[in-house]
Amino acid sequence: MGFYHVSRVFAALIISPILTAPAYGQSKLQEQTAEKLKLSNAEMTQYKALTGLVDAVTSGKEPAPADFTVAFHNHFIRSITNVFVPYVLEIGPGKPSSFPVALYVRAQRKGATSAASEPVFTDIYFANANSLTSPGQDSVQVSRALELPPGDFEVTLAISEALSKNARTPPKRVVHTQALTVPDFSGGLTTSSIVLARGIEAAPQQLTPRQQMEQPFTIGGQKITPALTPAFTKSAELLFMFLVYNEGAGSAGKPDIEVGYTLTRGAEAKPFARMPNTLFNATTLPAEFNLSAGHQVMVVQGVPLASLAPGDYKLAIAITDKTNSGSIARTVPFTVIP
Repeated sequence: MGFYHVSRVFAALIISPILTAPAYGQSKLQEQTAEKLKLSNAEMTQYKALTGLVDAVTSGKEPAPADFTVAFHNHFIRSITNVFVPYVLEIGPGKPSSFPVALYVRAQRKGATSAASEPVFTDIYFANANSLTSPGQDSVQVSRALELPPGDFEVTLAISEALSKNARTPPKRVVHTQALTVPDFSGGLTTSSIVLARGIEAAPQQLTPRQQMEQPFTIGGQKITPALTPAFTKSAELLFMFLVYNEGAGSAGKPDIEVGYTLTRGAEAKPFARMPNTLFNATTLPAEFNLSAGHQVMVVQGVPLASLAPGDYKLAIAITDKTNSGSIARTVPFTVIP
């Protein structure tokens, strides 16, 4: 057994700080006017209704509506100034039927006095039917992102259908609160989230901040379709991606990193398979790679699963920084299904 896919992306991971610009994620609360948000009258009506609803729910004045079931799946990637948090929001059973669907997001420090405290981040997004992906007959998904500093947060997500032409039928709504602990990537050898994927393809075009919000899983020149559950069929590959942070610099600004991979079954401690290590150093990296220029090591790998029997497994990843003998380990549980 071996890796079928190896990619070493040397271009800098450029995730611009989330815009403090109209209609997209904002790192601080700003005066919300139709002109600043560039919303239509109908969109502004939905926006005001959702912000008012979130105020009422977070202050305890109203119960949270739950016309949809919502699941929040996120990862953590270091950005230029803070932490980029790409997420997939699963909506359903009971998917929306009246468009556009409005999504309002508000992040506050844990323990803040809800409506009275200033949010750390807000976002408003309007999704048409073709903006949503549909993995199942009665559910849809939407991908967005947050930009947050390290710490503990409560993220409130409010979703509302558009008002139907039949005014007697109220729009379906939901308010979902998600606890989120954002890691601090600032010190010591570490990595981003290990992102399991259903698919990874090259996407070399540099995104604008607006496009990055709309395509949050296009990272470091790779378009990633994240796996929302760690279950893979035998005919699939265990695809995964992560970035390495705070490694030491050797000659000519190059790192000297070795990454090793082993597989274990279920609760067993002894690995049954070891994969070839990958090296990121002056010999393997392009001449133009330089940590001082902001370039980052991005590891993209795939493990064929055809030879594995159905069951539970763990992928262990060992990362060694040979410039200073630093090392860290990551463990990724996954399941093979028939």
